[in-house]
Amino acid sequence: MSRQAVPAMFEAESEAMPPEQLHQLQQHRLGGLIDRLLAADGLQARRLADAGVKAGADVQLKDLAALPAIAKQDLWDAYPFGLLAVPREEVVAVHGSSGTGGRPTLVAYSRADLRLWARMCARALAAAGATTDSIVHNAYGYGLFTGGLGIHQGAIELGATVVPVSGGMTPRQVTLIGDLRPDILTCTPSYAVRLGEALAEAGVRPTMTAGIFGAEPWSNELRARLNELLGLQALDIYGLSEIIGPGVASECIVAADGLHVNEDHFLVEAVDPVSGRPVPDGEPGELVFTTVTKEALPLLRYRTGDIASLSRAACPCGRTLARMSKVAGRRDDMLVIRGVNVYPSEVERVLLGHTALAPDYLLVVDERAPQSRLIACCEMGTAAPVPDSIATELASGLKDALGLSVDVRLLPPGSVPRTEVGKAVRVRRWPGGEPPVPGLG
Repeated sequence: MSRQAVPAMFEAESEAMPPEQLHQLQQHRLGGLIDRLLAADGLQARRLADAGVKAGADVQLKDLAALPAIAKQDLWDAYPFGLLAVPREEVVAVHGSSGTGGRPTLVAYSRADLRLWARMCARALAAAGATTDSIVHNAYGYGLFTGGLGIHQGAIELGATVVPVSGGMTPRQVTLIGDLRPDILTCTPSYAVRLGEALAEAGVRPTMTAGIFGAEPWSNELRARLNELLGLQALDIYGLSEIIGPGVASECIVAADGLHVNEDHFLVEAVDPVSGRPVPDGEPGELVFTTVTKEALPLLRYRTGDIASLSRAACPCGRTLARMSKVAGRRDDMLVIRGVNVYPSEVERVLLGHTALAPDYLLVVDERAPQSRLIACCEMGTAAPVPDSIATELASGLKDALGLSVDVRLLPPGSVPRTEVGKAVRVRRWPGGEPPVPGLG
């Protein structure tokens, strides 16, 4: 890639930092993090002490995988402020995600944390081609969920114009897109499908050049559908509340081939989900992040449950940051059907590879018999008569991809429930009673 494209990075000095310089920065920041955790004298300090760590200088970057990890259960056990590394009065905001027993996973932010988050989201927007001239239509939900407010502040940090429309109320979104002509769309991939359908129904031709879609695992097959449906380049963004929110990693519009991890602030590992041992680059593993610059709730080796692989190959955009693959699924979202491990995204790749299908589908785990079966409920793209051969082709493709027989049901357009707000529901369990989708037997 030509050097003229490098200024498009929001923080080129960090995003294109020479590897050796990045390594030195990471080493320095890791030591500082460990000193702050030890000074906070909390759960993570006790675990470090048990591992024989007395100061940040005791730890080398190459030893990161040997340090104790932390998990979501630890955050639940410490609810609401038990893991703070700063005085309570320095907390200026909390965000979070769903938890157990009605309690969310709360994450605290200092003023510096919010500034960092805004910069990371500005990096993601710039990587998608956004500039100070851009209009960002932000249809992520606002509130405790980190998506909406993160992208909102990132757009302001970049100097773009943000439209804080949030999720839902699709007719209003269609009107705003038609009137304001944004060039950047940000929302979940499932809601992007809903918006694309609504825009087509209203006869509105969008002018977006890029879409930043996250909060749900989604496949390259869905990317192709979104590109066609909305006439843009669909890009992935990754983040989670526990680390900071969206902006931990994002794709660039130059390559759209893996998400650049902002590893000057978030050290990333991929480990075997069972043993916890590191896996080689290119091999899927559970992502583990260390937040070396966060203040209020810094985490050392947080196990995310998300499955992806890492790559350190050069990218034509000029960024030198490591890249992570699209998330294949979550460790706890994996389905076990008759002894076969299945991630919903694996099914999606086969279903959306067939051009006759709409991008909307629902996987039903039929648990009414001792041996569960998997039913793929797919919508046809048109109301025209459905050839029997399509279901046969899809069942054969799923058998080849998964090593598992899947019952494929082809449904008329509009049969699968749509998601207006929040994350899409792609899997429903059917223990008995009425089926999740009318007509299943």
